[in-house]
Amino acid sequence: MEWLTTRTEYEGLPLYLRIPNYKNIWEYKSKYPELINITHEFESIKDNGLPTSDYNKSIMDFDLEITNIFQNQENCGIIFLVETYGGERNYWFYGEDSKAVSKLFNELKIKHPDKKIKLDCQNNSDWGFIKDYPIQLYKNQ
Repeated sequence: MEWLTTRTEYEGLPLYLRIPNYKNIWEYKSKYPELINITHEFESIKDNGLPTSDYNKSIMDFDLEITNIFQNQENCGIIFLVETYGGERNYWFYGEDSKAVSKLFNELKIKHPDKKIKLDCQNNSDWGFIKDYPIQLYKNQ
């Protein structure tokens, strides 16, 4: 998957954004009404909330595993944003339902008991999260 990245600031701290380079993300809107967020709290951060270089390198495989959480699950969901800010990384997805992702998340927690991760799911069928994000992530439909 090709990723686009940018660095900006939010409340005086660095905010790193990574988005997949979808040709047309809006084609998935009717299929995936559930907004899903997996938050990973960092164990080692700099004063500005970013992970230390060594720590960031140490979690590269874990990061890849989360970004690809739906890869082997046919038609369950898509990732649309990864935020690194304030001592944590937020992985944002849209999915079919919270049951499928809850199962995958629980498997992830069992596999990585040393990682501080949490899951949040809510209905967002109008995709208001993307539309209202402070920075335009994708071209409007």
